[in-house]
Amino acid sequence: MNNEWEVFFVAGEPSGDLHAASLASELARLAPVKLTGAGGSRMREAGVITDFDSTNWGAMGVPEAIRKLPHLLLQHKRMVNLIRRRSPALLILVDFGAFNVRLAQAVRRTRPEQRIMYYFPPSSWRRRPRDWTFLHELVDVVATPFKWSAQQLSASGVCAHWVSHPVLERFSGREVPAEFRRTQDLPEGKPVIGLMPGSRKVERDCIGPQLLGAAQLLRDNLPEAHFLWSVWNAERPSRLDQRAAAIEYITPLTDSRTLILASDLVIAASGTATLECAAAVRPLIMVYRGTRATALQHRLVDLGTDYYAMPNIIANQPVVPELIQYDVNPQRLCREVLALYTDPSRYQQMRQELAAIRAELGAPGASRRAAELAVAVMTGGRELSPGRLTRPGEGVQ
Repeated sequence: MNNEWEVFFVAGEPSGDLHAASLASELARLAPVKLTGAGGSRMREAGVITDFDSTNWGAMGVPEAIRKLPHLLLQHKRMVNLIRRRSPALLILVDFGAFNVRLAQAVRRTRPEQRIMYYFPPSSWRRRPRDWTFLHELVDVVATPFKWSAQQLSASGVCAHWVSHPVLERFSGREVPAEFRRTQDLPEGKPVIGLMPGSRKVERDCIGPQLLGAAQLLRDNLPEAHFLWSVWNAERPSRLDQRAAAIEYITPLTDSRTLILASDLVIAASGTATLECAAAVRPLIMVYRGTRATALQHRLVDLGTDYYAMPNIIANQPVVPELIQYDVNPQRLCREVLALYTDPSRYQQMRQELAAIRAELGAPGASRRAAELAVAVMTGGRELSPGRLTRPGEGVQ
């Protein structure tokens, strides 16, 4: 089609790939678009032509980021040149702030008229206030999943729209575990525990063996327990994934939604998975463990948050247990799971608190609202009111 708008996405991590894919699908329903950019398998499934495969761009901690820097600098230069040549109708940046903010700066220098939308702005999950004026100069509009993020951006003069969080599109909060267990031929009436070691290689390498060790210990205390193992890349399962699949009481799953909904509780690496559990109202234990270098970084660097689990950040209080670095070991994990699973009152209390957190995320339909905003930017985005805070359900004006 000659009248197609090209929309160029840049997502550099698995969670961004997932959210960008949902947004791309909604955009394709709303307008005649050609979807291109940098992304992974989920974006490709949504019809995005990935000029850059960003599957392994994400890093955990400063040391890994430094190792990947030369490659990312090369991709950055290639991308700026490609955007200048193609002149897409809209550039959509999805999270991945260390790369995307610099990309926006470079694009603004080489093509000042380029319309830019930021979806999931940098560190949108952090509650601590900061000055976002620099972002006002770089992008035309921001679509953010968190209310406090939109308020901070708006206060800095940024055209900020709170669209709610897209995890709500995948979970109603009322799903019954038994229904999802039947789809996987899982045992009825027995404990089912989800194991989600993360999406980055380094965290899977550091967390995965601890989860498998915990599963073995838990079987000694809960002989009927069954475990679901999250496989991030079904096309290239790791040795750890193969090891988990060979254990008779572990079922590997590639769909995180089914894994969470079929589980009584989940042990999840910090990040989007913890928010998915909250959206599903599924009790969880959050884990964060990296290399010795990231452990040192954790001790020396203020990460700008009092909590690490997204449910705790949203509630601004400790709703779910957080195990950090060397506390993530089979013995401690086993104790935490047993303490939660065998205490019905604590288990139900956590469910109630997670339901309240889910309500704080807004209303389902984030991808649709973000897509409507993207179309508005392409058709007249310069007229969108800077600093105006919209709320889920208001629509785009």
